[in-house]
Amino acid sequence: MEWQTEPLEPLLAGTLALLHLHATSDLDRPVCPRAAFKLAHHLHRLANHPAWSDAMATVLARLSGAWRERAHQAAIAGDADGPSGRDGPLYH
Repeated sequence: MEWQTEPLEPLLAGTLALLHLHATSDLDRPVCPRAAFKLAHHLHRLANHPAWSDAMATVLARLSGAWRERAHQAAIAGDADGPSGRDGPLYH
């Protein structure tokens, strides 16, 4: 019997969308700007990978932009609140 595998892109796209929905649904918890910038960067790198279809690259690029904007807004809010005590790099 030969295994039938489902296409990877719809599964990954759905997973990313659910992760994004989950991560943005708790409005009482502030977003960590460094983590959001890192997520945006990873999504940007994924979006520019040559293996993706145009549709998948578009999904990844849109998610990257949304997280970049959240990171920017969180950084502005963090500057207004003063230092967070979490200085230093966000490790890979």
